[in-house]
Amino acid sequence: MHVNSRVPFRYYTQIGMIFAGVLLTANVIGEKPIAFGEVVVLPAGLLLFPITYLLGDLLTEIYGFGQSRRVIWFAMLCNLFMALMCKIAISLPYAPFWTRQEAYETVLGTSSRLMFFSVFTYFIGEFTNAYIVAKLKVKMKGRLFWVRALCGSWIGEAVETSLFIPLAFWGRMPVSEIIRFTLFYYGFKVAYAACAMPFLNLLVKWLKRLENVDPFETHASPPRVSSPGLLNPGIK
Repeated sequence: MHVNSRVPFRYYTQIGMIFAGVLLTANVIGEKPIAFGEVVVLPAGLLLFPITYLLGDLLTEIYGFGQSRRVIWFAMLCNLFMALMCKIAISLPYAPFWTRQEAYETVLGTSSRLMFFSVFTYFIGEFTNAYIVAKLKVKMKGRLFWVRALCGSWIGEAVETSLFIPLAFWGRMPVSEIIRFTLFYYGFKVAYAACAMPFLNLLVKWLKRLENVDPFETHASPPRVSSPGLLNPGIK
């Protein structure tokens, strides 16, 4: 039995808000390089950004590609709005007693530049992830969520990383360093997703029982603005 996807969900809104919050926070803190010893250096945003892909897997698996697509669109618009407001705030005249304008411009200016790049690359990567998870769910008849989630996350992150790093750092570091950084950046995301997957798998099972829904969208399509697919309630 199929019902319309407009049925009320208990946790869909909260998860969507967490998704948008994590994305915006990752972009704001993303520029700072964090040193782990003398060899490993990671941008601070990398501690949070892979979580958006895991949440995207969760949203697609529990609520369907259509509902996941809505959250991705909303978070993308929030990201764009935040980047625009950072630019506007920097350009507005400041009070004579304000002595932190240079630091303000340094931090928010860099963050806003990364946000604009992130809007484009995030959009492609997240939709790729959600689309793969939805399609594989049909082909695998709902089995092995962790395999489908890893495939979607790794492919989506590969697309996003291969676009974002060159756009963000072209001209700021040698090409050889960009390639090395891209591979290291992606490798960290792959390991991050693999380590987090057992916990995500348990969370998905728990939420499915609470929401009593398990979507099978045989007509999931690439990114476009439309109504989401149908949901099949009842978990066995």
